[in-house]
Amino acid sequence: MSKTNAGKFQGRPLVPLIVVQDADCGPAMLALSPPQRAFVIAKVRHGDNNTEAAKRAGYSGGCHDGAKSTGYVLAHREDIVAAIIEESKKVLKSEGPNSVRTLVTLRDDPKVEPRDRIKAAIELMNRGGLSVVNESHVLVEHQLSEVEKDRRILALAAELGLPQVEAQKLLIDPKRIVDAEFSEVPAEPTAEDAARQEERDRENKRRRKLRAAAPEDRERLKAEARAQRTAELKARYAAAQGRQSDLEEYLSGQDDDISDLLGPAP
Repeated sequence: MSKTNAGKFQGRPLVPLIVVQDADCGPAMLALSPPQRAFVIAKVRHGDNNTEAAKRAGYSGGCHDGAKSTGYVLAHREDIVAAIIEESKKVLKSEGPNSVRTLVTLRDDPKVEPRDRIKAAIELMNRGGLSVVNESHVLVEHQLSEVEKDRRILALAAELGLPQVEAQKLLIDPKRIVDAEFSEVPAEPTAEDAARQEERDRENKRRRKLRAAAPEDRERLKAEARAQRTAELKARYAAAQGRQSDLEEYLSGQDDDISDLLGPAP
């Protein structure tokens, strides 16, 4: 149906039952003829199906089948579909307050199912700009050098009141520490170096595992790592204490040997 003969149907002038003024039309509706506008309004505002909308627009000609076929054609035209969308948006905007009142009524009605009241409350909050705030937590790991780790150990030892000599036994590389000052001392790799490298490898492996873990598992892995680290430090401290005891016993034995050599005091 071309726009030139849109005002006629089966050779007769069309007389729509719905009149739409130009002032009430948007761009898409202005592009239609009066009968086509009536068809759009009948569908959007009155909720008519294609056949009934065609009858309101004057396309029936006294024939139900003619209105049915014409209504189907009209409903699938691009220009009429665009006008239907345009008018539907107007309805959605104008009916917004009624929708809000409906939600408030549902929310405040104790006879309504609790889950439906909760849904209504959530919808009201979302429409009011109080939607759920999604938070993202980014795990940032700071990797310390061995020198920095040794400084931390010395600081903690001082807080605990440990002598500096004992604190140095807990360090990653005691050879670098002289009165809490750090200096690089070149040395050939030793068994201790290999042990420290193995410890670093374990630490790097733990960090990779932590980064790859799901968020809900990270706190558990952190706690396990802290517990393991604490156990290692305690073991080192116990070993250091044992070495000190051995040294004191050895020195005591040296004193006895010297006394035997010198004989009894005059």
